[in-house]
Amino acid sequence: MMTKTQIQNVIHKTIVSIWNDKISEDYDYGWLLKEDTLKNALYFHLRNALGELFDQNDVRIFTEFTDEKFKHNRCRPDIVIARVDLDKTVKYWGDSVTECLAVIEIKFKTGFLPHAEIEADYEKLRYYAEDLGVTGRLYMATIWEYEDDATTWIRKNAAWAKGKVTELNASYERGPNQKMRFYVCNH
Repeated sequence: MMTKTQIQNVIHKTIVSIWNDKISEDYDYGWLLKEDTLKNALYFHLRNALGELFDQNDVRIFTEFTDEKFKHNRCRPDIVIARVDLDKTVKYWGDSVTECLAVIEIKFKTGFLPHAEIEADYEKLRYYAEDLGVTGRLYMATIWEYEDDATTWIRKNAAWAKGKVTELNASYERGPNQKMRFYVCNH
């Protein structure tokens, strides 16, 4: 079995690659309509790319996750990649989760006004890191159908995000061609 750090590193490289290659391609070919289709696409590509590694290391992907650290606090991350104890006798599979290796929040918005909703998910990530003590890597996957420069949503020097958060961003390039650009910002 691989160590937690090794698994997280493989997951990280795979998520970045999927965002830059597969998700941008899915967007260009009309596979992504709203947030749920983006979540489904991420799940699909992660499972295809890492299914064997997950099977060998007792790791699973869960959507709309409300267990482990997220139980009883009204938080429901869009996707959690978690290590599970497959030998544990439980009535409910969520009780077999031993740790969250990666937590992904997702937003797919159009126009300027929803930027506040996107920022609210960053506050959720901060809550996960500071208040819930989530030690897994945190990701924010945002497709914002609006003109914007390739910038981060979190301040570059935000201590809570350093070494923990990766932004997976997409927005329209400024100018006449209106091309959607996908990019990654590691904190």
